[in-house]
Amino acid sequence: MGWILVVVLSVGAAVIWLMLRYPGGWRYAFGEEYAKDRRDLDGARSRLRGLEREARRERDAARGEVEAAERAHGDRVGRARAHLARLRAPGRGDLRSSLLGGLRLYEHALEVTVDGLTSEYPLDEISVRDEYSSKAGHVYVALPTGRRQMVSVPLDEVPEAEVRQFVVEVFNAAADAKVAKVERQALVPQAEADLREAISDTAGQEEARRRQTELAARQESDTRIPQARREWDAARDRWQQLTGRRPE
Repeated sequence: MGWILVVVLSVGAAVIWLMLRYPGGWRYAFGEEYAKDRRDLDGARSRLRGLEREARRERDAARGEVEAAERAHGDRVGRARAHLARLRAPGRGDLRSSLLGGLRLYEHALEVTVDGLTSEYPLDEISVRDEYSSKAGHVYVALPTGRRQMVSVPLDEVPEAEVRQFVVEVFNAAADAKVAKVERQALVPQAEADLREAISDTAGQEEARRRQTELAARQESDTRIPQARREWDAARDRWQQLTGRRPE
């Protein structure tokens, strides 16, 4: 019974659709004597709808080109800004090593925790040294302000060799960071120029907008849709005169 219900509902929907498409009653929608009138109505409707669909597709395509050009420009500017920002401030980068007691070495920064307070310092602005007693290793960090912080590491938990190795890693990373900073700063002027060029280069957007404007002007002057709309109105008038109902 289920498939019979589906068939009945499908047929009913088709009948309703045809009655709405050809208003005025059953015989106008289905009668063979009015087939020519229905074809006349369908032809005028189809010509207008086809031209309108074509015009919409053209406008959508032109708008898509403009949006794509704007996205491409925005992406290029975004990449240039991000590159310049990384040169000026590369951030702390990935974690390289850590030491029990409150020291974490990142690619571009050293994180220091003393008395529960954590601070982060650029590697190119700090220096480190270490001292050892019988029970602890003491790592001293000279800060950019000129002050110092000390982190003590219990040697019964961390071998002295491991502490020394960490200090060497920080020392070398700081030396590398100073060189890298000089290299980054040397690249900043070109990165700034690249950003200015990326911002000012709107040729792609302008060309896409020009084509969009030309399309709008061409469609505005195109007489096919107005003519098809007049033909559709005339066909609706004829149908209304025939049936007393005006198609939508």
